Amino acid sequence: MCHDRDVRLIGLARDRGAPAELLLRLLAMDCEEIWFALCGRAQLPDMVTDAIVAHPIRTIRWAFSKNLRIGPEKRSRLADDPDPRIRAALVEHCVYRYHVATLTPRTPLTVEAYERLAADPEVVVREEVALQHYTPDHVRALLTADPSPAVRVCLAESWWLLTDEVKDALLNDPDTAVRRAAEKERDEEHNGKVVSLRPGSEISAHDAERAALPRPLAKRLARHADSRLRAAVAANPRLPADLIAELAVDPDAEVRLAVSARPGLTEEQRAAIDYRLDPDKMFRPLIWVRELCDDQRAMRECAESAHPSLRRSAACCPHLPPDLVERLAADEDFVVRLFLAENHPEPPGALLLRTVLEFEGYTQGMMLDNPNFPREGLRRFADSPHPDERRLVPLDLGTPAEEIERLSHDNDRRVRQAMARDPRLSTGRLLELLAEKETAEAAAGNPALPITVMKQILNGFVEEPEPSPA
Repeated sequence: MCHDRDVRLIGLARDRGAPAELLLRLLAMDCEEIWFALCGRAQLPDMVTDAIVAHPIRTIRWAFSKNLRIGPEKRSRLADDPDPRIRAALVEHCVYRYHVATLTPRTPLTVEAYERLAADPEVVVREEVALQHYTPDHVRALLTADPSPAVRVCLAESWWLLTDEVKDALLNDPDTAVRRAAEKERDEEHNGKVVSLRPGSEISAHDAERAALPRPLAKRLARHADSRLRAAVAANPRLPADLIAELAVDPDAEVRLAVSARPGLTEEQRAAIDYRLDPDKMFRPLIWVRELCDDQRAMRECAESAHPSLRRSAACCPHLPPDLVERLAADEDFVVRLFLAENHPEPPGALLLRTVLEFEGYTQGMMLDNPNFPREGLRRFADSPHPDERRLVPLDLGTPAEEIERLSHDNDRRVRQAMARDPRLSTGRLLELLAEKETAEAAAGNPALPITVMKQILNGFVEEPEPSPA
């Protein structure tokens, strides 16, 4: 179990200056928060990695399976884990969320690991390999000969990821269920999913938005009492023109918004619709825009559109030319700028700085770690009245130690925490911050923390620092 003092232990688990033998002692403690902090590090000594991979506690190995920062070589060692749940999780967690975007393909596991997992004795592991985005093409080809039809059905469900060779193999599979799954995916790809609505049955919003609807059903949905279904069908790319015109004047604002963001409309047609975006509602990028990300002409039209939904969606596409990146980086809509900062592989440094100062969310750390983030000159914020600006000062390597020391006494907790992590801080002040509840964890993660103090933390006793002179 974790105790009050363990906030310092958690900070120590993240400390890149902590030696391997101390990290091993942390790993031996009965505290999940400490385990997760250790297993989530971007770097680990080899002997600590060895201990994690071979650890008898499954939770520790599971936490390590989620760590995409550690690199494919070390993660791939779990491909030989004795527990099939760990091996399946290793593949399932191969999704780069909230990381710096890049146009260079990344592999969350080694090719050899994918090959071993594709031959795993457990069906559930091979199913995950068949489903996941980063599985190499030649490994998918191997799975067309998998002994389990269930694995081959999972392969068919990843249709959009498959090569023509693999698609042909599934369409000619000896198993009827596999052939039907492949034929269904092929038909949806070519013609759109066709659905019908029997009396008393329901249709999902997803089908209403994406499926090829018979006209009687499309008409019923366009006049449905549930505005969510009307909004879904209003976005359907195959909806007849007369129903589009009807929904464009729907009494519900969400329905009108869905119509206004349809593909194929001119700017004049969009402007003629009385739509508005709810600033408090989560925005999801338009599917049709994401599907056109490689179409430079379409992206230009979307990025230059007066409709915020189109610009927001275009900002998520990684192949935008420099002039559109510059344009969207200066967009008046905050969500446009945020999506560009989160998704573009080369976001402008000024955009990253502006977004970090405007937004506090789970991708902020990603932006601060981005190589384009402008670190030089941040010391100018040392006397800013805004704590969000003052806490960026340590990122500037040109900031003198005296400035870090001064700001470590700031009246804002987050500013003090930022200074507590900085190795330029004097040892005396660092120990004072280690003794304070609000800054203890941050100070314990400071790589300049003396090894003797790290050992005191592990032993549950830290000597009280001498008070600083007034």
